[in-house]
Amino acid sequence: MRATSIGHAGILIDTVDGSIVCDPWFLPAFRGSWCVFPRNDQLDDELMERITNPDFLYISHLHADHLDVPWLRQRMNTGTTVLIPGYPTRELERKMRSLGFTKIERTVDGQELALGPNLRIAIHVETSITDGPGGDSALVVSDGTGRLVNQNDCRTHDLNELAGHGPVDLHWLQYSGAIWYPMVYEETPERMRELVDAKVDHQFSRAMRYVETISAGAVVPSAGPPAFLDPALFHLNMVTGDELSIFPDQRSFLSRLEQAGHRGIMAIPGTEITVDHGEITVRHPIPDDQVASIFTDKANYLRAYQADWADHLAAERASWYQPTDDLLDVLAAWWEPLLRMAPTLCASVDDNVV
Repeated sequence: MRATSIGHAGILIDTVDGSIVCDPWFLPAFRGSWCVFPRNDQLDDELMERITNPDFLYISHLHADHLDVPWLRQRMNTGTTVLIPGYPTRELERKMRSLGFTKIERTVDGQELALGPNLRIAIHVETSITDGPGGDSALVVSDGTGRLVNQNDCRTHDLNELAGHGPVDLHWLQYSGAIWYPMVYEETPERMRELVDAKVDHQFSRAMRYVETISAGAVVPSAGPPAFLDPALFHLNMVTGDELSIFPDQRSFLSRLEQAGHRGIMAIPGTEITVDHGEITVRHPIPDDQVASIFTDKANYLRAYQADWADHLAAERASWYQPTDDLLDVLAAWWEPLLRMAPTLCASVDDNVV
């Protein structure tokens, strides 16, 4: 088995019975606020050909840093078979069909499915208040040469089920932040420092609980952090480590893994990790000193990345609705007809809730 990082939560898994592409994300997401880090817009043509023409495509959930709708529409071979988690609703399946995918394999939560003589997969579904019935999911892949758990940013509640398919060689999981709390709130620098440090510590502690339970041969920190290339958000990139940000990069979590006695693997887009009956080897697409410089010279790396995407981000901003001073009138025009249709509800506005 060979797992190639394609950035963020993206993985190309080559097995003895075919390939699976997981969560390919390439274009800036969330109105251009999130970009892939390290950048994955310079992968070679041979790798991109394999990414766009897999045997199977797995999309873990509906979030835009996992479901890259514009890129899938433009680049992905719609003849591939899509592996759909067994969510209570069919939002993800409908979305994939709307993009032209017709070969849909809807899985059953936690149950192993044979995709070939040796290839087995199981998708574990997690639904929560935060993600709704659309949920999140984690993928287990085995082919007789190795077993990979792609937990991405799924907050699996029953880790024993995830680990129950057998010994795990590679565990890919999120460790960094994925929300805007607490940075978007107004606090004193001292209070913000406390909140940020507490959030980062919580993120790391949660990830380490996952690591301890899965007990894989090696852990690959993934699914974050994003890069913030918009000038208004650039300060949220963690460069020196002193920024008031919850987005530490791979180095921080690799250090935590080493301190706890676990093997961690640095993966950048294009890094190949091969598993052969317990033996794990790693090959980066660039020399080791250049991999290191992404992080040791991170400010310059991000500035060059930002310059290359400046036109794209400017066009994104230009597409936004411009600020107006008629918001109250617009909202009234939307809501007043609805309120007239709901007199019972309106009569209860401002009532006590017991």
